[in-house]
Amino acid sequence: MHAVLRSNSGEAEIGIQFGAATEYAHDPGFESRLELKGCHWDGDHTFPFSTTIDGLWLRADDLEALRDHIAKWVSLPMNELVSDGLTRCFQLARLPGQRLSVQFGPRSDLVSGPNPVVSIVFSAGKLSGEFHFVTDQSCLNLFAHELQASLL
Repeated sequence: MHAVLRSNSGEAEIGIQFGAATEYAHDPGFESRLELKGCHWDGDHTFPFSTTIDGLWLRADDLEALRDHIAKWVSLPMNELVSDGLTRCFQLARLPGQRLSVQFGPRSDLVSGPNPVVSIVFSAGKLSGEFHFVTDQSCLNLFAHELQASLL
């Protein structure tokens, strides 16, 4: 199964491809593939990028907490959908040498207007990085549904 959170512009996304269900330290989880896509700008031109990291183990309880948090926020009445209500950080990767942090909240280096910002911090061994983009209610709602289907 696959769950993708897209930016509201459609130019960036984080995807999680769920593999085999496995346990680590008696916690259920999934061997997973992280997929990041976006664009970078050199001052004159925009260039696409993508990266894929296989072998991340993501804890099922953390994925469910992420799904539930998003689902609760997107179910609010339209006049209550302020991005501050979504602010929270989720640590999804738990094995030594791995990190996948998904954080919702404002950034000082990005103007997002009323839309929420998602920041991704990842590491797998010596590879590490950070990625962020602006998303919206419909993208978050679709992602929560895809997470739900993947976790069943």
